[in-house]
Amino acid sequence: MSEIPQCEFLLLELDGGRLNLNFNRPESRNAINNQMGEELAAVVNWLEGNDDVRVVVVRGVGGHFCAGGDIKERRNMADEDTSGGKDPIMERNRTAGLAFLKFENLPQTTISMVEGSAFGGGMGYACLTDITILTKGARMGMPETTLGVAPAQIAPYVVKRLGLTRARQLALTAERFDGTTAYEYGVGQYLCEDVDADKILDEVVGKILNCGPRANAATKAIMLRVGTVAVEDVIGFSAQTFSELNRSDEGLEGQTAFAEKRKPAWQV
Repeated sequence: MSEIPQCEFLLLELDGGRLNLNFNRPESRNAINNQMGEELAAVVNWLEGNDDVRVVVVRGVGGHFCAGGDIKERRNMADEDTSGGKDPIMERNRTAGLAFLKFENLPQTTISMVEGSAFGGGMGYACLTDITILTKGARMGMPETTLGVAPAQIAPYVVKRLGLTRARQLALTAERFDGTTAYEYGVGQYLCEDVDADKILDEVVGKILNCGPRANAATKAIMLRVGTVAVEDVIGFSAQTFSELNRSDEGLEGQTAFAEKRKPAWQV
């Protein structure tokens, strides 16, 4: 396994097959500045070919998930000269979109643990991960339109998670809502009291680690193809994937363990 990326604005903690990826700008409620965005992209690239990490937990340091983009930095970038054909704001936004796309397609199972503020990009990550745990005290929304801009790169993931009708309502009114309402809207699959966040998170991670790592990655790959490629292609890919898994060491171990009434080797 290659060395874990060195980051200033992300706090990375490896715990066996679990990577805790923590937004780490607590003085700004973990708003994403340009450097943090670059660090996120580097971590995603590192995770793409990493078989040792099975679960990625996205969380914020200091009681807040992520307050979105760094507005002050972005405002300063608006004054930069674009006459040379380079647009730093467009390039940054496009880079963020590509990082979101890579993150969505990671082989690892990804979890958002949403506490405190989760606006803009934070809302995006909450809708992007495979599993989202919401605390009742979380505060969420897409405030971009109140700033005269658009939730450009997060919008597709909010639509995927909530549906077009609800996503349009939230984006075009910039409504702010708490964790309970977010759960009712469908942002997350788990809702808990703020004090129970660690307990629920560990329970969910434990359930994931009970599953075969290759099986989870393959299942995610099948599901992400639904609606993006022809149905016949999904059927063919699914059949090939099932056959490969069934013949793999993991598939043989899992089915043998079931027959022998014992835990498979990947469960600790």
